[in-house]
Amino acid sequence: MKQHIKIGYRDIEIKISKPDFTKDHLTDCFGQYDTRKGLIEIQEGLSNQKLVNTLLHEINHGIIDISGLNQSSAPLEKDDDEEIVVHQMTNYFLAMCRDNPWLLDYIKENINNNEE
Repeated sequence: MKQHIKIGYRDIEIKISKPDFTKDHLTDCFGQYDTRKGLIEIQEGLSNQKLVNTLLHEINHGIIDISGLNQSSAPLEKDDDEEIVVHQMTNYFLAMCRDNPWLLDYIKENINNNEE
């Protein structure tokens, strides 16, 4: 899979790749957001549930970065704070979607409806 997602003003590439444990410092993460490259990398071979969770997790990192919420004096300035928020928001959002299967279709049907 090689896709792109638009986050704010940026086009971010999404790439499935084999983990490079030398480059990734032997971490146990399933993905990473690289702001300089404009890239989200997802480890290949994940289950569907882990793939979706990892993709949304990294998209949330992109949103935080591009919106400036992790800049100096911003609410998520500390890496640990950002990771906690991203982890919790991603997990709760996915659980909400799983527990309410009608929700994503409802959003898709109504997202471009300009009626007030």
